[in-house]
Amino acid sequence: MSDDTSMLSIRLPNDLRDEIDRVARQQHRSRSFVVKEAINAYVEEQRAYYAAIDEALAEVDQGKVVDGGSVASWLQSWGSQAESATPESERSDRDV
Repeated sequence: MSDDTSMLSIRLPNDLRDEIDRVARQQHRSRSFVVKEAINAYVEEQRAYYAAIDEALAEVDQGKVVDGGSVASWLQSWGSQAESATPESERSDRDV
């Protein structure tokens, strides 16, 4: 089995290193495991964030947008007797 890992050295503030050590002890894991899991979670969060931006930009390019005034009116209607329906794009998927 090949080892598909590499060494990475970083400098951390002492208080952060102490927190990582505390978490590692609580989980009965190594410091490396905790740091690797934290980095994996951060990278996945960033990947999802930028994918959502790309998706939103693609929708804008397709004209799938809702007028800001419509959104503001909808939000102002929340909780009232005459709550508005969720505004939708004037351009439907059929128009694309």
